[in-house]
Amino acid sequence: MTFVGATIILVSCLILLEITGFTLDVVLFEAISAFATVGLSTGITPIIPTAGQYVLVALMFVGRVGTMTLGAALALRSRRRVIRLPEERPIIG
Repeated sequence: MTFVGATIILVSCLILLEITGFTLDVVLFEAISAFATVGLSTGITPIIPTAGQYVLVALMFVGRVGTMTLGAALALRSRRRVIRLPEERPIIG
């Protein structure tokens, strides 16, 4: 799941670099801060275009929901769960 998170940040950084034209260090800081929902910013968020702000919003949502939740949802879909009841009565007392 770490690979999925790193890929999401990489793709969003490339999109933000194309949209905004800022340097990599500033964009990378914004992307990681949004993904981790830290609340820190370099101050470029009000300056970037609306499409860039939507990218940051999507990063915040994905970071909040989490890659582990996504992986668990995909894993549960492909596997059938078999539940068996006990065959004997338990002895109590």
